[in-house]
Amino acid sequence: MSVSAIPTIKTPAVGEHLRRCNGCGCRLSRYNSDAYCSTCRRLAWGAQPFVPAQVWESPDVQLALKERDFGTVCLLVRRLGSLRQDDVATLTGLSQAFLSMLESGMRRLTNVDKIVMLLEGLDVPIELTGPILRGPKDPALFHRQRSAHPELESA
Repeated sequence: MSVSAIPTIKTPAVGEHLRRCNGCGCRLSRYNSDAYCSTCRRLAWGAQPFVPAQVWESPDVQLALKERDFGTVCLLVRRLGSLRQDDVATLTGLSQAFLSMLESGMRRLTNVDKIVMLLEGLDVPIELTGPILRGPKDPALFHRQRSAHPELESA
């Protein structure tokens, strides 16, 4: 076989990828066999992130909820639900940076309002949290309950 008959293979320069996203033009990972990056794919599908129901069946998740270890809860929910921190931020209204610090143990979640935001955003079953950490699904229900009990009005 002559040297001219050997096919040449063009290899990318250092740091250069052969493939780019058809949507935004960013470089695609060599592990991504799709024509779009994950962000463009999500936008194209219009899919909202959600926590799969089977996540709540995990004994580790249930234990973390029982111990009120919300950093571990977030980490396990993300791993078991194949979610990104950005997805959890979208669901809960908490920032991605705060979630990162929460998962790493650098921050603790102690504010009741933020705990409620997290639990409601992740749609944690009330059986796993107890009603004390959850507001009513219908805010009008809360006001009706207070009106039925005048002693609560002064509280």
